[in-house]
Order: sequence, then structure tokens, then C-alpha cells
Amino acid sequence: MEGLTFTVVVSFLACLLSSAVGHSSLFFEKEQNLQQVNAADPKVWLFAVDGLKRPYSFIDAEGSLVGFDVDVINAVCKKAGKQCKMVLADFTECVFSQRGMTYPGRGLMAGWFDACPGFAITVDRAASFEFTDPYITTVATFTVAPGNPKKFDPSKEDYSGFTLCHLTGAYTNEACLTRLHKAFGKILIARDLPEAKAALLNGTAQALFSPRTRIEGLDVLGARLHCDQGGAGVMVKKGSLLPSWWNPAFSTIYASGEYTTICEDASQRFNYPIKCLPPPPALN
Repeated sequence: MEGLTFTVVVSFLACLLSSAVGHSSLFFEKEQNLQQVNAADPKVWLFAVDGLKRPYSFIDAEGSLVGFDVDVINAVCKKAGKQCKMVLADFTECVFSQRGMTYPGRGLMAGWFDACPGFAITVDRAASFEFTDPYITTVATFTVAPGNPKKFDPSKEDYSGFTLCHLTGAYTNEACLTRLHKAFGKILIARDLPEAKAALLNGTAQALFSPRTRIEGLDVLGARLHCDQGGAGVMVKKGSLLPSWWNPAFSTIYASGEYTTICEDASQRFNYPIKCLPPPPALN
């Protein structure tokens, strides 16, 4: 009997030891797998902005880069578990225009950074780029010199009697006008907004075609046109893996209402209207 009891006890202890070793092995296996997962994506994803677009991305009085785009990128990257940083780069390092064509910028194509946030999704850009799902809405507008001295009328179908202007790389370009079934003649391409403003004020151009709804010192006319495909998203070069993790993470923060909260907070903090997506149905 005593021998039987001893045998049972030994067998029980052996089972415990085997179980403990098994659980320990499983624990270390899980830890190893987790380390492998983290090591598999050590990449820091770089998002390029020019720092000049209040309230989306701009340098505040203290010298910090702030804005709605910054807030959204931080939220999406946190949800996706990705390491993300913002970097400053000229607009043309993302996209530029030449001879009526839209070309990818050197910085994006050379891999200086991974993405350009806040770019409208359009038919012509699809030839050179890929995009995430849109996270803001877009509009196209016409801006004129104060008082609209040449009486430019966006509702007309024929603009050929006016010299128009658009910013290099902007989606508000010749292809956009064509999709809107507008006839047009001469179009100037401005390197930046100051050059476009100067063209309007000195009479070189009579109207600026742009996605802006407010430009200091000029009159943005009331017409709101659309030639995009659902809004603006994060623009990447073809083959980028960024949309594969961005879209699910953004969908989650949008559906939860976090996106709407970010948008409302940014509008108040920066005292500027933001072209937010409408709240999800559950919040309406």
C-alpha cells in the first residue's frame, strides 16, 4: 500500500513538473513571437508636410508643428501600433505640375519620406500615386483680386476669355477643369501661393483655381466645385504598404467617434473651419 502511495505521489509530481515546463515553454514561445512581431516592423513611417497650411499642418508661435493632420496621423498610428513621425518638406517634393501634367515629387519617389497627407484623390493623380481612404472632404474654388475687377463668373461654362492660374501640383488643374466641362484658354502655373496672389493683384491672371476657401487679401468666390473622388487622403507612391494598415486603423477611430472629436477639437483650438468627414451614423 505504501509502495502504491509512493508511486502515485511520484507520478503526480512528474505531471506537475511536466505541466510547469510546458507552460514555461509556452510563455517563452509567446514572448519570442511577440519580439519577432515587433522586430518585424521596426520602421518609422515619415509623413511630409510643408508646415504652411493652417489649420491642417503649420508651425505655431512656439515653433512646434501642429494641426489637424498632425492630430489624425498621431491617432491612426497609435491605433495601428506604428511608429510615425512628421517631417517638413516643400510641397513640390510630393507632387508638381509641368506642361499640363502632374508628376510625383522627388522626395516621395526617392523615399526621403513615405507619405504626403491631405492630398485630394483624383483620376489624374491615380496614374502616379496610390491613396488611403479619404479623411477630409475637398472643394475647388475660384479666387479673384479684391472686388473681382474683371467680373469673373465661375458659373459660366467658358473661361477662355480669362487667364487662369493654379498652384503647381494642385489637383485644381487643367484636367479638373476638363472634368467639370469648362472651356478655358491660358493657364499659368504658380510655384506657390505668394506667386499666385501676385499674379492676381498685378493683373497677370484674373482667377486662381485652388482648393482653398480662404486666402488673406483676396476674394474667394462662393462657388464650390468638385472634381475629386471622395475627398483627400494620404498620398503614397505605388506599391506602398501604408494603406494596408492605415485604412483599418482609420476606420476604427472613425466608427468610434474619435475622429469626430479630434476634428471638433482642432476646429476650436485653431479657430478655423476644417473640412471634416460627416460623423458616423451612430453619432448622428
